[in-house]
Amino acid sequence: EIQEEDAIDGITHHNLQIARQEWQSIQSETNNLSRRLCEKLRLVMEPLVATKLRGDYRTGKRVNMKRIIGYIASGYRKDKIWLRRTKPAKRDYRVLIAVDNSESMQKGHAGDVALRALATMANGMSQLEIGQLGIASFGEEMKLLHPFHIPFTSESGVNIVSNFTFDSKRTRTALCVESSIAALEKADIAASSMQLVFMISDGRIERDSRSKLRHLIRQMAEKNILMVMIIVEGEDKPS
Repeated sequence: EIQEEDAIDGITHHNLQIARQEWQSIQSETNNLSRRLCEKLRLVMEPLVATKLRGDYRTGKRVNMKRIIGYIASGYRKDKIWLRRTKPAKRDYRVLIAVDNSESMQKGHAGDVALRALATMANGMSQLEIGQLGIASFGEEMKLLHPFHIPFTSESGVNIVSNFTFDSKRTRTALCVESSIAALEKADIAASSMQLVFMISDGRIERDSRSKLRHLIRQMAEKNILMVMIIVEGEDKPS
């Protein structure tokens, strides 16, 4: 079962300051990418919930004041003067971003690349107001670092970064997928229109997880959950 982590508890003021500096650095590197991603997502993550009033109806939620004069002038015959909520204008997605926190992510600083990818996606989706965004780490177990019901802010990023140590001995990918399903189902009583899971990892999957993964991916498809695996590679930094 996925654990919900309180990122502030147990962290010293000094370590929190280091995490804040790290997140600010990551944000400055990825701000342009986040904005570009936001515009790209605007095209593919369409609004799903009708919130805008439109149309000419005989019954509805609100009177269209532009039609009142014509209604009176027609002797009250042209009575299509009402507006209804029919045009989708609000996004209602539930997205979970899970980042690999295992030791293998230290190779070539793949963990740093993963955190930049996380910042790009989280900030881009927040700018678009996609709906609910949750963020987790996984390795030997999965921890929910940012709950779905809380808006993602810069302070959220600081808290999340402070939890990544990239020292987990195992990468239990199947457990992560299973925990992702549980986290999405637990997130809210009201089911979201579309649910997505993005896993950011170096792609090292334990052999005994592969058969179980195939079963879990089929289960996700049945539950209308789309999973995307993002493979990151390390980059050698000059000493």
